Amino acid sequence: MSGGMYLAAAGALVQQLRLEVLANNVANINTVGFKGEQSVFQIPEESKNQTIETSLEGIQTLSPYAPPYTTTTDFSQGALQPTGNTLDVAVSGDGFFSIQTPVGVQYTRQGNFTRNAQGVLITPDGYPVLGEGGEITLEEGIVKIDLEGNVYVDGDEVGRLQITDFLNRGVLKKAGEGRFVVLRQDAAGQRPEKTTLRQGYIETSNVNPVRAMTEMIETSRMFEAYQKVIKSADDATARSIKDVGTIA
Repeated sequence: MSGGMYLAAAGALVQQLRLEVLANNVANINTVGFKGEQSVFQIPEESKNQTIETSLEGIQTLSPYAPPYTTTTDFSQGALQPTGNTLDVAVSGDGFFSIQTPVGVQYTRQGNFTRNAQGVLITPDGYPVLGEGGEITLEEGIVKIDLEGNVYVDGDEVGRLQITDFLNRGVLKKAGEGRFVVLRQDAAGQRPEKTTLRQGYIETSNVNPVRAMTEMIETSRMFEAYQKVIKSADDATARSIKDVGTIA
């Protein structure tokens, strides 16, 4: 196989990985609190001892002909959409809701909450939403949540939503269902100072539909171009082999 075919195959692989990330972003345009991902291809810099240094966690080498690759999460704010539901809460600013799951505390921007038969505030898939004192139980009555995250039922305070942020969000990894897990146990979270909470709102996905679709089209065309290069190189190799075996 020619070196040109290897290069084209590596280029096609790069575009395929990028296309998978874009397709997942597009599929979650309507997912509450979804944070889009971006493909990162890092050009290695060779030092004097010929070692490759990388500055991104989780980076992996695809092939000798392709740059190291990883994905990063775009944590930018999504638009706030009013719902009128008193148990819907949106984070305006930094930070995440803290959720108690069977595998430990996880973090999310999805604030479309409900309550179970015991009155505990939960996520749509049934996990308790944590307050600063543990689970928040809501008795029957009018629920109010102020800008600081304090929760009231008929005027009586029953808890305060636990909002957590991390100085380095690179320690967060997607765990599915809109939640994140912390990769390092020594990563300390803290409550952000300038964040406010909006009752009766949800945060929409931060994926720009037009931009994502445009990038998908561009990536698809580039992938097809690499495929044509591979086919041309393959045809040239086949002709060379045939010509070598032909008696002049």
